[in-house]
Amino acid sequence: MGDKVGELWVGMHRVLDDEGGFQTAEAIAIAAVGIIVLAAILAVLQVLGVDVINWLRSQFGIPSSS
Repeated sequence: MGDKVGELWVGMHRVLDDEGGFQTAEAIAIAAVGIIVLAAILAVLQVLGVDVINWLRSQFGIPSSS
């Protein structure tokens, strides 16, 4: 009985020490955060789009098209 418990204990440590699944989950989480940040930036640019474009044009001295 003691040998079976010891084998189970060692097997559990092997599974828990394997970080392969954690690295995959970490990569997915980083990608998800990146998508959320990109969506937030795009939403802000959509709201302020005309103002940002006009500001950039004035900074570079480009006359407006209208």
